[in-house]
Amino acid sequence: MKSIVWDFDDTIANSYPGIVSATQKSLRENFDISLSKDTIFKEAKKTSVRKFVTELLKDQDDVKQAVKIFYTTYFRYEKEYHDKITLIPHIKNVLDYYDKNHSMQFIVTHRDQSIYNLTKSLGIEHYFKEIISVADGFKRKPNPEMLNYLMDKYDLKKEDLWVIGDRQIDVEFGKSVGAHTILLNDQKVDFARDY
Repeated sequence: MKSIVWDFDDTIANSYPGIVSATQKSLRENFDISLSKDTIFKEAKKTSVRKFVTELLKDQDDVKQAVKIFYTTYFRYEKEYHDKITLIPHIKNVLDYYDKNHSMQFIVTHRDQSIYNLTKSLGIEHYFKEIISVADGFKRKPNPEMLNYLMDKYDLKKEDLWVIGDRQIDVEFGKSVGAHTILLNDQKVDFARDY
């Protein structure tokens, strides 16, 4: 693998407990919607928290504003979990292996600017040539914009590029530019991926 694009949440770091709890609290507090953590986890893993919440709030008078309200509260609660985020077991060994073998590694995430402090606090920021967030102004996965940016900037070839993530959108993201894909998921899935 010459170049690897990693997703962050549930691929490199075990951050879903905070994501799920923040989603649950924000929905209950702002919209009186009570869902189990298991339901939120399953639905968020299918696509993204944003798509799941947007669908849930589709009957609001102003859906865009409702999603904005959701995220204002969500970010406050999710930040409280940052010091509880841990690395996925053995991921540091994997990152170190590819670093020593001179692979270029990147993170591409839907997470906000918190990604930069999180990688520092987890002691992994030095493994990545660049970390990109949608907060940097890029379109969300599976739109290929972030991958095209990396491919152009670092002259990455699709036949040498691997995209690794935990959801279908990560696989679709990689496939959108013809990259190889690895799905890190222990559940049975009904969509194509390379590995």
